Amino acid sequence: MLGKYFSADLVIMKPITNLHVGTGKSGEVVDLPIQRDSYGFPTIYSSSLKGAIKSYIYNKLNRFTEILFGPDGSGEFASPVALTDAYLLAFPARSLKGVYCYLTCPQLLRRFKEYADMIGYKFENEIEILLEKPQVNICDNPQNISIVEKAIINEELVLENLNINKGVAKLRELLALDKELVIIDDDECLKQVDRSLIRLTRVRLNRSSKTVEHGPWTEEYVPHKTSFFSTVYYSKLPSSILEKYEKDESLKNLKSLIIKELEIEEIKDIDETKIRNYLENNLKLLVIGGHETIGSGIVKLKFLKPQTAQQLQTKGG
Repeated sequence: MLGKYFSADLVIMKPITNLHVGTGKSGEVVDLPIQRDSYGFPTIYSSSLKGAIKSYIYNKLNRFTEILFGPDGSGEFASPVALTDAYLLAFPARSLKGVYCYLTCPQLLRRFKEYADMIGYKFENEIEILLEKPQVNICDNPQNISIVEKAIINEELVLENLNINKGVAKLRELLALDKELVIIDDDECLKQVDRSLIRLTRVRLNRSSKTVEHGPWTEEYVPHKTSFFSTVYYSKLPSSILEKYEKDESLKNLKSLIIKELEIEEIKDIDETKIRNYLENNLKLLVIGGHETIGSGIVKLKFLKPQTAQQLQTKGG
């Protein structure tokens, strides 16, 4: 439990298409850069994430967004759902052998463990050991990306004699990565993530003359298959608020739909468990960030529920 929140989930987010969650215009080399954390790694701010979820639910259940995230502007009550920023966990990088692999580093893994510990999520033993004291230059299957015991990443990074690690293999399985996962040192990781970003130069054409009307400008994108993680917290709404929505006759049709979607008998039956189950069952895909009309920002979500010691023991055989 954290404050008023009684339960929480660890969520893995993976863009299916390139992702641009921007910060607006910049005076730097890139005109429209992506969001970054305080260390310079790509991130998705919780406000952007929350906005994407609200839009999805609004399109499906309209004013139900008020119950989940509070009414816009009035501040009548706080949202029973809270989200943290989505932090980078692993990203794809070009490989001379195998086309690409995934990179991560101790800094990213330690933060992953800190947030998992905060909500009480327990990993399998091999992953716990890996996250507790992350090593570098280790991989789940070095042979698939190495040529004469050398892996060449992003045309410039040479990794020699990568060591096999079972914890990396287990983490790769948990994250459902389709290629090898390599842990490199923090400084090199920050450098390589910058080389792995996609930067496009665009112009706007005059519809009639087909000449450049605006631009050129540059935009930054996180490549698809990048893995982020976030945490979602759930609390119960005040009974007075639920009673208010229960008595609102103008919401009769919406209440029927909500009762069906949440599998409850009355609006007052909504609690943190019902909200949690609804989000877990419905948030499979989201559109986050800009340029959705040209296919950007389609993100797949995977909820990792906290596991019991018995479940972990069963997995470990």
